Amino acid sequence: MIRTPPEQEGRALELVAVAASVLAREPDGTALREALCASMARVLSSPLVAIGTVHEGDVTALVGSVPLPERQSTRTARAIMHTAAARREPLLSNEAQDVIPGTCVAPQMLGWGSVIATPVAHHAGHPVAVLLVASAAEHTFDGTLQRALAIVAEQLAVAVDRAELLARLAEWSNGMESLLAFSGSVHRHREPEALVQEMVEHAARFLKADGGYAGLTSVAEQGETVLVCNSYWSQGTWRRLPRRWARREGVPGRVLDHEFAYLTADYPHDPARDHELVKNDSVHHAVCVPLRDASHQVVGFLELHRTAERAPFTWNDASFLEALADTTAMAIENSRLVTALAAKNAEVRQLFALHADRIEEERQHIARELHDEAGQALVGVKLALQVLARVLPADAPHVRAPLDELRLQVNQATARFRQLARRLRPPALDQHGLAAALAQLVHDTEQRGGFAVHLEVDGLDARRYPLQETAVFRIVQEALTNVTAHASATAVRVNVGETSQHLLVRISDDGCGFDAARPQSGLGLRGIAERAHQLGGHCEVASHPGAGTTVSVQLPLA
Repeated sequence: MIRTPPEQEGRALELVAVAASVLAREPDGTALREALCASMARVLSSPLVAIGTVHEGDVTALVGSVPLPERQSTRTARAIMHTAAARREPLLSNEAQDVIPGTCVAPQMLGWGSVIATPVAHHAGHPVAVLLVASAAEHTFDGTLQRALAIVAEQLAVAVDRAELLARLAEWSNGMESLLAFSGSVHRHREPEALVQEMVEHAARFLKADGGYAGLTSVAEQGETVLVCNSYWSQGTWRRLPRRWARREGVPGRVLDHEFAYLTADYPHDPARDHELVKNDSVHHAVCVPLRDASHQVVGFLELHRTAERAPFTWNDASFLEALADTTAMAIENSRLVTALAAKNAEVRQLFALHADRIEEERQHIARELHDEAGQALVGVKLALQVLARVLPADAPHVRAPLDELRLQVNQATARFRQLARRLRPPALDQHGLAAALAQLVHDTEQRGGFAVHLEVDGLDARRYPLQETAVFRIVQEALTNVTAHASATAVRVNVGETSQHLLVRISDDGCGFDAARPQSGLGLRGIAERAHQLGGHCEVASHPGAGTTVSVQLPLA
């Protein structure tokens, strides 16, 4: 019986102990493989210890104790591991010129004297990895070392399963957090370009993609629909990458044409590949899905990429991305509707401002006509009556009494015309500014309404914002009219102030108040709110029965 040398037994025991120590630290998948490869290479004085991950029968991620010297060596190592995984048994070549079983490769072709590839299988017997150990000497791997490697492989299988489970749990947790964050973002008003970029980032993190981009439809000069994007996401950052695809051009163009998901596991040889992505980003796997709106029209696309070290995308991945894309498309459609509505509101505000300006011009014209034409005509009648009174004989009382009554009526009519002209367009507003016009308005209201009005004006020394100041005057005028007609108030406070960006108005009274939550039939408060809204501001009304009313208005100065 051939006895194993003591030093070989000692090395085998050290190998198992070192492996157990590394695996007991429970590092993550990549760190586990790297640490184990380095430790085993040190114990065995091996030129290379490598662990290849097996996914659906293919060796994907490859980790070694040292970098493989060239691409040909990497492909050869993958081939050896693939054969071991397919056979589910160790492959051993203990002599430099012996061909490794199932391959056309001998150890000396890689600069080795002997090599062994041991499958790492989980409890169901399916390989999850392959452990490859090379030696510079021949006849290195005797029975003792083979058994030690088998023990290490069993330990590694448990550790790989555990690490993969923890990694998947962490990925799902991070992915769910990412998706929840994205779900929150799509319910906020965002620009479509920002939405599709967030979609790429969150989808790539969830599916562990290495890169990707997304774009939206646009109409070309010839009237045809094209897909457009401006940047590419890779390694957590965006870089500029302008692209435009017509139908059937590139992967996005094909998706635009047939409106269906597109998968490829060999992107470098796909007819629709992007040569720059293959060269600069090592894209090997790709999945692309359309973004469809509520009418099932394509409004954009989402495309993710993986390198050769990762597993290809699956149709389950594509289904997930389609659901995410549909949600994003709905958010994009809502964003465009909100933008269109905002544009319409801005247009309405501009029209209202123009209309209000025209009304103020017409009021000013009417007030001027009342003052200049009708007022002057009444003054002329008054002077004529005065002349007529002087020429009448003193002994004609039956004529003088009606004449005096007529003169009184003319005086009253003249006063009413002046008051009406001032209400239509107070001269003080144009001549002296808002503060003076409000002071005149408050004085007239006190005379007419029979209650005290306290006015406080902060700033507003010069007329810098005629449109807004006119609106403030009309708002205060309407509010005081409401108080006079409905509030039964004894005191009113009017506060008008100016900040760097707004005009602020506050009118409060101690009147009877009303239930502000109930719809009101009157037009006064509604007119105040509408005037504020159309100028880009807002109006708040606070009132309770028996507790008075407060109207607060804020108008932007821009």
